Amino acid sequence: MGRLIAAEILVSLAVFALQEVPRGHGMVTLAYMVALGMALPYLRSLAKRDLPPPSPQVRRIATVGAIGFALAQLAFGIVRVAKPKVLDIATTTVAAIGALAHGANPYDVAIDPLAGGIAGVGASIHGYKYLPVMLVAYAPLGLPFGIKGIVATNVILQGATALAVGALAARAGSAVAGLAAAALYLSLPFPAFQVLARGANDLVAVLPLLVALLLVERQAFWTGLLVGVSIAAKLMPGLAAVPCLVPERGRRGAYAAGIVIGLAPIVPFAATAPHAFFDNIVLFNLVRPIDDTSWLDGMPGAVVAIARAAALLGLAAIAVRVWRRDVTVPERGGALALAILLVFAVGPDMHHNYYLWFIPIFAALAGRAAVPSPGDDQRREAAR
Repeated sequence: MGRLIAAEILVSLAVFALQEVPRGHGMVTLAYMVALGMALPYLRSLAKRDLPPPSPQVRRIATVGAIGFALAQLAFGIVRVAKPKVLDIATTTVAAIGALAHGANPYDVAIDPLAGGIAGVGASIHGYKYLPVMLVAYAPLGLPFGIKGIVATNVILQGATALAVGALAARAGSAVAGLAAAALYLSLPFPAFQVLARGANDLVAVLPLLVALLLVERQAFWTGLLVGVSIAAKLMPGLAAVPCLVPERGRRGAYAAGIVIGLAPIVPFAATAPHAFFDNIVLFNLVRPIDDTSWLDGMPGAVVAIARAAALLGLAAIAVRVWRRDVTVPERGGALALAILLVFAVGPDMHHNYYLWFIPIFAALAGRAAVPSPGDDQRREAAR
């Protein structure tokens, strides 16, 4: 019980601290990223300890917490669907869906008047800034209901993410650990605010990666397919996940084939408007200036180059470790969280919605660490 309460308090405080960092204080955000990275090995060590099974009281609290927080978020989601007030992330997606419905290529239509916040660029960079799977995810409700449909889709995505978080913790531990992890994730106001009140679309890219973590030990092709789908929705965090989800030897070809097929939705859009697609997806990300949310803002070019080189070395080290060892699901989750933190720390901005890339993974790891079960490692090896 003490571990469960401690996990809830610590994760809540960490997320609260992150969300309270104002613009212009990127060094503070960087310090928090470093602290989270240092916490990953500790979470893993807690999860490996063999303790008695959780008591019925802990099971009841985890169950009631998961159900109660889920109902609270559902109620909040219904309110936000009725009276949506979102950012341009959602409004440009509605415009892109409408353009596609009328036979236009959303990358070749001026639907982004702010050009992603980049001043002084040509008309070619005013197209859609996300990848085609984003349209696939939001079109069923976004086309008939507009912004309300975007928020309603996010209600579904939020619930599915909580289920995936719980399944990850249960997969690596016990059913009670899964309930605890789901309750922990749903108890955080910040993710709900981002996806339901602001219309952030990051869960479209994050959810496939969580499911891929569940499948990586048994289904190499489907793991790769989900990674490809994530990238085909939003470049990050899917690209960072590629080396973290490489399966064991003998199944890596199927993993690579899955990624290629998962990227297939990109082809028709890139083929019919190659220049517009390149400008809005590739060039846009290459020319984005460093803004005041990043600690790199105002730094000399040499510092930026060194920081990004160090991040690349870190990603390479993660890739080598996963490639050479048969790592467990919690270890892969930790590797993925660390890879995301590295990419996030040296990007052109450190916007709050990007926290959605790693919060679900930390919730799963924290739930697993809070409610360990005896002999988890041995049981997992036997299952293989």
